[in-house]
Amino acid sequence: MSFCLTDLPMFAGLGETRRQELRALARLRRYPAGQVLCTEGDPADHLIVLLDGRVKAARVSADGREVVLAVSAAPVAFDKTALLVSGPHRATLTATSAVEVAYLPAAVVREVVASEPAVAARLLRTLAQTVRDLDERLADAVLRDVPGRVAKWLVRQDADGRVALHAGQAGLGAEIGATRVSVNRALRTFERRGLIEIGAGAITLLDRQALTRLADT
Repeated sequence: MSFCLTDLPMFAGLGETRRQELRALARLRRYPAGQVLCTEGDPADHLIVLLDGRVKAARVSADGREVVLAVSAAPVAFDKTALLVSGPHRATLTATSAVEVAYLPAAVVREVVASEPAVAARLLRTLAQTVRDLDERLADAVLRDVPGRVAKWLVRQDADGRVALHAGQAGLGAEIGATRVSVNRALRTFERRGLIEIGAGAITLLDRQALTRLADT
């Protein structure tokens, strides 16, 4: 499903004049899966807005391991903090499907934030939620075992009883701070217990209640 710039929560409620200005200044691009949208350390001189598709945000550790921070679906804007403090991109963004992307110049975004109090307030709420999510992930990595983390991830991703593995089991593991082998072991255990069914590229939740109990322990 394709979105537009004003579908972003931070831009919701803008007047039609502002909407037209944003659309006129945005540079729209379409890319295939696998395309790198930006690299960690690149100057963040544009707000990158995903309008269609999915994108993986990842960083590389000192020993060369890729650490997946998130796999996000449209509509979402990336690296808002880097943009606001004139810093570099803090992650490498890679399309995991065909995508449509809008690039908004940093100066334009800063001007909108400065002149539209409602946009600034929504942006603050978005950033606060991001910090809360990161804190929760850190706590999970320290306090929960891998099966608990996998169960929690499945429950949070579930919308209709089926969870797509857009980045495979390795991607799931990277998101929760676990190896692919340990994730696979947990999933197979859940399957043997009749809690899930593992399919090609997706997992069907058969007993969401039991998974929720595991996630809460």
